[in-house]
Amino acid sequence: MLSIVVATGENGEIGCKGTMPWHVPEDLQHFKEVTMGKTMLMGRKTFASLPGVLPGRMHIVATQDDSFQKQHKRVKIIHDLSSWLVQAQMLEEEVCVIGGGQIYRQALPYVNRIYLTRIHQSFPLADTFFPQVDWKKWSIEQISPLRISKEQNIPYEFITYRRGNE
Repeated sequence: MLSIVVATGENGEIGCKGTMPWHVPEDLQHFKEVTMGKTMLMGRKTFASLPGVLPGRMHIVATQDDSFQKQHKRVKIIHDLSSWLVQAQMLEEEVCVIGGGQIYRQALPYVNRIYLTRIHQSFPLADTFFPQVDWKKWSIEQISPLRISKEQNIPYEFITYRRGNE
């Protein structure tokens, strides 16, 4: 099963110059809780933005750069994302797609769940955006109360969507 894990601003913002446009430690903790023990799929730029290979998770890095390498037991490089997505959606284990924008766009038709952190603020300098989603095809599985980040006083909430309107 494929899931997306993403935080977006009010206008779908997910990035600015290779980083997140906000710093919400509570979202980073949520990300850790959702992805721990699972396989994560990401693009090469998202992988490069991490502080290193994250503990307790397998990293699948999609890239078109045939020369890109990373020697680590929890890192696998793939060059054919489309074929990998078709195979991954049939897995019983949950695979978390964690970005970036192009990977989200290509993976969206294959995912069954979206773990969304909605940051209730806009970021006009953002240069990377989450793809448009037809939310009528999704139902809310869980939603947290509105919270305020202690560090930057930013309102946010955690929403889990499942494909389908059952």
